Amino acid sequence: MDSGYRAAKAGFAREVQMRIMEKYDAEEAAKVLKWVRLLKPCANISQDLCNAAQKIPENIAIVKPEDFHNYLKDGLVLGYLIGCLKPDEASQRLGKNMWKISDKPIFETNRQRERIGAFINFCQEMGVGSASAFQTDQLYEMTNLPQVVICLSQLGVEAQAKPGYNGPEGYWMQRHTENKRNFTEEQLKAGESVIGLQMGYTGGANQSGVIFGAQRKDGLLTATYHLFCNRHILLPTPKPINCLLCTFSAF
Repeated sequence: MDSGYRAAKAGFAREVQMRIMEKYDAEEAAKVLKWVRLLKPCANISQDLCNAAQKIPENIAIVKPEDFHNYLKDGLVLGYLIGCLKPDEASQRLGKNMWKISDKPIFETNRQRERIGAFINFCQEMGVGSASAFQTDQLYEMTNLPQVVICLSQLGVEAQAKPGYNGPEGYWMQRHTENKRNFTEEQLKAGESVIGLQMGYTGGANQSGVIFGAQRKDGLLTATYHLFCNRHILLPTPKPINCLLCTFSAF
């Protein structure tokens, strides 16, 4: 499960890595890649980026973690995605040297990381939150592919809600929109007089018909009342009386 640039994990680190990979959803990952294929490329996307995207099968339904990593690791498919979602800015964003494949391995390695970093910044510009974003090594070193899938899925949700989106409609779930309400002054004042249930509710509570501690005396049952007031609990009495604590506190 390692990319070849990092030593294989062992012990507790390997256990943690395995737990992370258990969250990998092969169908959701395939859905992300299929979405990439369904996007319409613009004329300003280079042939290298188009070729990288075309390596993804059109009707992909499931994808292994290793294959998912291989499709995205070099960052070319991510650049293709940027060009499709921002066609008006494709020439400006994708005209830099980082998007050109270098014939020198050491330079190409650095460029691959730069491409991934540029894509992460692009996701933030599109509205993807920090909780859904991933870090460069999580994709490049294959340390957290489930987070990469989450980020790309959220990018689809955000992109679908943008004007000028040229991808398949309804492919992702609908983005939540603001439902703002305007209240009049009268309604706001009326709301101030309402006591919320979290403050406590005693309406309808009474001791009608409730008898506790019934005792037998001379062959008859005499009721012993447990009296309550809002603040005190009195000892049982043979008949109802006023709360003495409340009576004394009034003086």
